[in-house]
Amino acid sequence: MHATDQQTRAPVKSLHRDAVEAIAKWLMIGRYPVGAVLPTETEIGEELEISRTVVREAVRTLVAKGMLQVRRKTGTIVLPVSDWSLFDPEVLAWRFRYSRDATFVDDMTRFRAAIETIAVEICAARPDFDASVLHACCDEMAAALEGRGDWFAADLAFHRHILRGTDNQFILHMQPMLDNFFDAMLSPEVLRPENMRITLPYHRAIADAIAAGDPVRSRHEMLQLVHKGREDILSRIETSEP
Repeated sequence: MHATDQQTRAPVKSLHRDAVEAIAKWLMIGRYPVGAVLPTETEIGEELEISRTVVREAVRTLVAKGMLQVRRKTGTIVLPVSDWSLFDPEVLAWRFRYSRDATFVDDMTRFRAAIETIAVEICAARPDFDASVLHACCDEMAAALEGRGDWFAADLAFHRHILRGTDNQFILHMQPMLDNFFDAMLSPEVLRPENMRITLPYHRAIADAIAAGDPVRSRHEMLQLVHKGREDILSRIETSEP
């Protein structure tokens, strides 16, 4: 591809991405509730200062994510959350970024608790599970707090090692979806820097319990971390602007 082609296409991709984000935000904040008909392509284009073609492609993207449906003679309809691709990385990111729905946080917390408490129990009961990886992740998180390294990469590695360590075929099958979930849940948009230092001991307690081969304590420590995460997210929602 010639450089001129790249220069021509890059703005188009940016316009598309920005349009998708803008329309998704409208849905997240309830500007257009479930069952509502979106404005026409022309009206959306005028508001966002983009072409009808870009609007049409943005709508197609959101249709593919289960958020919108195009009906002949009716228009573009907003679908209920139950139809959305909830594990889609962009959908998750938008909900964390724009949604002010405590029910979403509670549902997410229960889902996370269900998966991760089972996972740590399995790992703690497996003599071949390498808990040293978890301790290394904790050390990396500690270093990141001092400005050396990436906290989020270490945090994600910690949780992914536990899930993969279960060697459970159903959990492993869900790994791509769970990866998207953790990418969004542990992102800088969700976690407050000041809360990272507070959660580090929770991570170390989980690693220690698994290393000790104690499923009951492992479950308890994971629940403590999950509920602390819920408190942090709710606090973020309460103090941030819609």
